[in-house]
Amino acid sequence: MSTANIQRAQVASRSMILVAVVAAILLPLNTATAQLGGLVKKARDKAIESQVEKRVGAGSASSADAAPKFDETTVELTSDRVAQMLRGLQAGRAVLDTRTPLNERRDEAYRKREPLWNANQKAYDAYLVKRDETQRCRNDAMEASREKRQKVTDARNKELSAKAMNDPAYRQKIMELTPKLAAAQQKGDTVELKRLMAQMGVAEDDTKADTAAADAKCGKEVAKPAFLLETERLDALAQKFTDEIRQIEEKAASTEQKESGLNERQFMMARERIEAYLSAMKYNGKPRGFSPNELDALGSRRADLEKVI
Repeated sequence: MSTANIQRAQVASRSMILVAVVAAILLPLNTATAQLGGLVKKARDKAIESQVEKRVGAGSASSADAAPKFDETTVELTSDRVAQMLRGLQAGRAVLDTRTPLNERRDEAYRKREPLWNANQKAYDAYLVKRDETQRCRNDAMEASREKRQKVTDARNKELSAKAMNDPAYRQKIMELTPKLAAAQQKGDTVELKRLMAQMGVAEDDTKADTAAADAKCGKEVAKPAFLLETERLDALAQKFTDEIRQIEEKAASTEQKESGLNERQFMMARERIEAYLSAMKYNGKPRGFSPNELDALGSRRADLEKVI
């Protein structure tokens, strides 16, 4: 393997370590959020407030403080609608809670993978060097074998072509078999194609000789070491859990909206406004862009809303 290829392999190896470490850090989201002391959530809440203010009021403090213009998308958060939103959010939360065992199993897969991978870096680099050397040798050997087979095939085709020109019986046989060949090809019937070609004297293109030539000259393809097979198994397992978690989250989102009784646009706007209200109450105590009725309805269910958002 060239120096450049070895360096690329080492860079790829180090990159995979970094990916695994970053994944191990990022996956336990609940722990990470707690360690940050709520700073990330605070920034997100502020962003939500700003976004809702732009959509329900503009410019001056007085216009931002005023209730928005209610329409088909921005519905008033009355007591009944807050209750509807709570019903939807609680249903969605119940779905989300089923992620817990999957999160734990995914985290466990990453915890097992990290030390295994870190302890076998030299073995992995050596595997890459040996694999690439063997693959280059095998590619060259198989190409040489293919060229040799092609010469034999070309010579045989010339013989059959001459025979078709000079042997009336063989020419008649070809004419009879040609429609059958076309029909078998159209159907994708490879078994019949091989049978008809054999009747014409055309041998099947057997690539086993190429593999045998590569095995004889270079040895078998390098097998993956046990630690690599195990890390790949753990990666696949973690990805499986990630996919299942994503499906649960998608189901939770659709459940929230469905159970709220609102359409999708109404639900999303209502949720954003509720989040903005809760953020304002938590950080500055001055929710803006709500009607007096909305403030009463939200205030009476604030504790319940904080449990699900």
